[in-house]
Amino acid sequence: MSCEPGCPPVAEVAQVVSEPSYGAFAAGWCAGTHRRATQPASRDVIEQIATMLDAALVTDTLTRPE
Repeated sequence: MSCEPGCPPVAEVAQVVSEPSYGAFAAGWCAGTHRRATQPASRDVIEQIATMLDAALVTDTLTRPE
């Protein structure tokens, strides 16, 4: 299976993915890339995710210590 765009190198994701877990991360990245190409998310799902991200941003902004 092709993995385009390529999975980020270990050094790029080292702060969020430990080196022993990188193999699983890369496999998930490739599977996600393949799924996006073969079964893209519907517009409704994308809009729901955007709404959730907006709500999270508002919550973070309102609860940020001054």
